[in-house]
Amino acid sequence: MSTLSIHPIEYLRLHLHYEEVRTGLLASLRSLVKKVFESSDQAATIAVVLLTFGLVIFGLMKIGESVSVAANYNAAITEMVLPPLQQAIPTGM
Repeated sequence: MSTLSIHPIEYLRLHLHYEEVRTGLLASLRSLVKKVFESSDQAATIAVVLLTFGLVIFGLMKIGESVSVAANYNAAITEMVLPPLQQAIPTGM
């Protein structure tokens, strides 16, 4: 008589249950990763827009600051090199 290895029904049920759990876990993990990538795409777009606006505002602030410094420099040079007109022209003659 030949002997056949027959697994008990409970073992097969348990094995099939773990297989279902594993495939369910993989499916839920895939959907979670998909949602994370979709939300990260939106977050990346928002971050790029905000950083671009910040860069433009920072650039405008630096341009304004350089214009102010140039104006102060020009005012100081004209006061030092060219005396004011009231002192340069003698009055009273």
